[in-house]
Amino acid sequence: METENQTDLIEGKDIQAAAEGLKAIAHTTRLDVLCRLQRQAMTVNQLMEAIGTSQSNLSHHLAKMRAMGLVKTERQGNCVYYSLAHAGYADLIQVLRNIYCKDQ
Repeated sequence: METENQTDLIEGKDIQAAAEGLKAIAHTTRLDVLCRLQRQAMTVNQLMEAIGTSQSNLSHHLAKMRAMGLVKTERQGNCVYYSLAHAGYADLIQVLRNIYCKDQ
């Protein structure tokens, strides 16, 4: 049996943060948003149309995602664009795609 390397572990507050982050994306609407934002920044209206949900439902999820640090916003004129807050989320989406989307 291999000896555990301490640098390979997630511990303490980091493991708590990781668990909370995974809980934050463990919802179909939020995961759908992240998948779409992996490709490009989008407005609420673009996301609503793409996902097929109401503005109030989407706004609720986007607010939660902003509070959790999953997405960020940028105002361009009258439009607010949402994008991934960290490039690592694109990597996470790719890992999920590799595991669950075997036909792609």
